[in-house]
Amino acid sequence: MVSKANILVVDDEPNSLFGTSQVLIDEDFNVFTAEDGKKALELMYTHPLNVIVTDEKMPDLSGMELLLEVKKNFPNLPVILLTAYGSVSMAVEALKQGAYYFFEKPIFNNIERFMTIIRQAVKTQEMEKEIDSLRKEVTEKYSFPNIVGNHPKMIDIFETIEKVSKTDATILVQGESGSGKDLIAKTIHYNSSRREKPLVTVNCGALTESLLTTELFGHKRGAFTGAVKDTIGRFQAAHEGTLVLDEISEIPVNLQKTLLRVIEDKEFERVGESNPTKVDVRIISTTNRNLKEEVAKGNFREDLYYRLSIVPIRIPPLRERVSDIPLLINHFLRKYQKGKGSIRMEPEVMEQLKTFSWPGNIRELANTIQQTVVLSKKNTITINDLPPLLFSKEDHVPMKEGKIDLSKMVSNLEKKWILSKLKEAGWNQEKAAKQLGITRKMLTNRVNKYHIKLRKDG
Repeated sequence: MVSKANILVVDDEPNSLFGTSQVLIDEDFNVFTAEDGKKALELMYTHPLNVIVTDEKMPDLSGMELLLEVKKNFPNLPVILLTAYGSVSMAVEALKQGAYYFFEKPIFNNIERFMTIIRQAVKTQEMEKEIDSLRKEVTEKYSFPNIVGNHPKMIDIFETIEKVSKTDATILVQGESGSGKDLIAKTIHYNSSRREKPLVTVNCGALTESLLTTELFGHKRGAFTGAVKDTIGRFQAAHEGTLVLDEISEIPVNLQKTLLRVIEDKEFERVGESNPTKVDVRIISTTNRNLKEEVAKGNFREDLYYRLSIVPIRIPPLRERVSDIPLLINHFLRKYQKGKGSIRMEPEVMEQLKTFSWPGNIRELANTIQQTVVLSKKNTITINDLPPLLFSKEDHVPMKEGKIDLSKMVSNLEKKWILSKLKEAGWNQEKAAKQLGITRKMLTNRVNKYHIKLRKDG
C-alpha cells in the first residue's frame, strides 16, 4: 500500500487556509495546517513532509522568510508560495531563493494547474529522497572501512588514498586483473570534494583509435559518416567530477599525444570542431600492466606517464597478501548469505583456500565464495562444498610466500581426500581405509600426521 503524501498548508487567513486544505484532502493527501510561519516551523521539525504550500504575506514570519528557513534546514523539501499580490519581480526572487513554484491566489481560478504542480512537487521530492538514499548508499559502500585488508601493503594503500582523496592529483592504479583497481578508483572519488559530481569510466582497450577519440572527446554532427548529431565525450560528461581511464596502457600511441595536451591545457576539441572546450576533471588511470616497463619498450609516452602518475598506487595480488584471505572470505560470506541465515566455514576449508594462488585475485575469490554459498545445502561449508573446478585448475596450486610449494599441494590434497572418505564412512576408520585402499594402520598414521580430529571412534 502506497502511503499518502504529507502536505503542510500555511496561511493566516482562515478561509483561505480551510479552502486550500480541503482541496488537497479531497485529492487524498494528508494535510497539516498552520496559521503562521512559526507554527509551520514547529510542524516542519516534528512531521515528515513532502511539500509546503504557504501564503507569502503573513505577520511575524513571511512566506519568503519561511522559504529561507526551509531551504536552510530541508533543502530538498519543495515550497510553493501563494500570493494575491503577485508581481514578476517577486516571482523571480522567490524562484531564485529556491521556491518550487509561485502561484497566484485564489487557487480556485486554476485548480487543475494547482493540483498538477502539487503532484509534480511530490514526485520531485520523492525522487530527491531516492537520490539522497542512493548517494548515501554509494558513499557508505565506497568508504575507507569497506576496503577489506590489514596486510601492511594494504595499510599503506589505505593511508595513501585517504591523503590523495583530498587533492586533485592524477593517480595511476596498477594491479593484476581482479585485484580491486575499480574499487580503489571509486573510493578515491566518493571521498573527494568531487563526490557530488559525475564519475565517468572509459575502457581504453575496448575501442579502436578513432572510436576511442570520439568516446573521449565527442564529435560534431557531420564530422564523419554516421555522425547524425552532436555528441559529448567522456571528458565533457565528467566535467567537475572524475574521469577513470581504465586500462590506460592500451591507449594507441597516436592518441597519447592528444591526451597529454588535453591534460596539460585542460581543454579539448570535439572531432570536427576547431573551438576548444574548457574542462575540469580529476583523472584516475588504471592498468594491469607495469606502465614503466611499457615506457621502456616504447609503447607508452614517458611524458604522459609522468603526467598520469603524480601518485602511483600498486595493488598487490592476493598471493602477496595471504593473511587477508580469511578477512575477505568472511566479508563475502556476510555479503552472499542473505536469505540463507548465518553461514560459517570450517577452519580446514579456510586453510585450504589460503593455499591457492588465486590468479583471478579478489574477483575470483568472491565468485568462488558466492558459488559455494548458493549451492551449499547446509549452514556450515565443508571441503566437499567447494567447487570441484577449483581443484582441477593447474594455476590453483598451493602457494607459499608467492611461490609454488609442491609438497604442501600433495599434503593438502591427500588430507582433503582422507577427510572426505572419513565423513562418507561416518568417521568409521575401518570403512574409510577400505574406500581409500589402504590399511587401518596407514590411515591412523595419516590421521595423526594431518592432525585430523575424529568425530567418532570407528
